[in-house]
Amino acid sequence: MMCFRYRDSEGGSHTAEVSIIRNGNPTEMDITTDGWVFHVIAGRHRDGNFVCIPNWNIGSELASLNDRRWNSERLINHTSMGRDNAEIIAAALAELESKAHEKWMRLF
Repeated sequence: MMCFRYRDSEGGSHTAEVSIIRNGNPTEMDITTDGWVFHVIAGRHRDGNFVCIPNWNIGSELASLNDRRWNSERLINHTSMGRDNAEIIAAALAELESKAHEKWMRLF
């Protein structure tokens, strides 16, 4: 389990928790913040990265995991996800990417 703090686009501060269910390609995790739980499956396919959030009926392309702005805008503009929730998904993926290098975690 990994906990982290992030700032949203309006300057608000939030705490989130990422629980890895399965490493590799795809990586499966639960992201919990502000009373919401997102079951997230993220990975790589032939043409790039993707994210699926089955309990929200969402699937989308991703840029690199640390590109918070592009990934959150993609979720906002191409799915039914609102800004607050899209920003936490993008922040959690970026945080996961940075921690993976520190802990030698195998991501996709």
